[in-house]
Amino acid sequence: MTDEDSTREAAYAVLTDETRVRILFALADRYDEAWESEWPTFSELRTQVGVNDTSRFSYHLTELQDEFVRKVDGRYLPRVAALEIVAAIRAGTYGESGAGDEESDIKQREMDCECLHCDRALVATYRNHQLYVGCPEHGAAVAYPTPPRAARSRTIDEVIDCSLRKHACDVRLLREGVCPHCWGTASLSFPRDSVPDTYLLDDVPYATAACDICWLSYPIPIAHTILGHPAVETLYANCGLGPRDAQLGPHDLARVSDVSLSKSDSPTARIVVELRDNQLVFDLDETCSVLDHRH
Repeated sequence: MTDEDSTREAAYAVLTDETRVRILFALADRYDEAWESEWPTFSELRTQVGVNDTSRFSYHLTELQDEFVRKVDGRYLPRVAALEIVAAIRAGTYGESGAGDEESDIKQREMDCECLHCDRALVATYRNHQLYVGCPEHGAAVAYPTPPRAARSRTIDEVIDCSLRKHACDVRLLREGVCPHCWGTASLSFPRDSVPDTYLLDDVPYATAACDICWLSYPIPIAHTILGHPAVETLYANCGLGPRDAQLGPHDLARVSDVSLSKSDSPTARIVVELRDNQLVFDLDETCSVLDHRH
């Protein structure tokens, strides 16, 4: 374990106490109000958290400084790390199992699109904090991390739409070199030599999405690296199609696009999208950044 890892471990060990977590929740709940009034004082925050013992509360609040809470002019403000932790807990990322009550209302159902390799309909289901869409025999078309909060008050169709819209936003950030999860330096790159056997789209050229810092790393069809691009979204909208269609079904970008790779000194890719008599051409560099696009 590196010194940096030890420092991080010590910082998050602070959160093992329930009172400290309640302090973070109290500050997060004050976030909107604080812009119009002020952040809480020690006494106001202690009352909001519900701790009578002043010394005990002071100890826990001190433990949260300076990694999670800042003290400015006698008032207490949450740092971004505190807000992220509260958001993750409330999303169900922490503290909820993969088979909690929130998932019991999500029904597995058949989609209105077929497997590429057989006539069976793709099946969508939500389990273990993941949205899966795929063929029971031939593998997954989509396997996207989706916290329980996303599924709690939505139908399976709404979960699919939310997840695919989020994925398109993630790809857009990756094209800009930003990890959508940890904000680290990330990249899209090609070519990728192989993909897992369980992937449905195993006959199309793949790129790799990867972050230099966190866990993010997965294969992605090169045609999908233009997801979220305004020209793509406009093309699909003009054809009466939406973000889901660009990633699943007969109008999936990987199905309606021809991808050609150059083996010159600077590897590039050209994606030609053919959709209902419309054509859209993208030229990409080796990082999947869009060099040019045209109709």
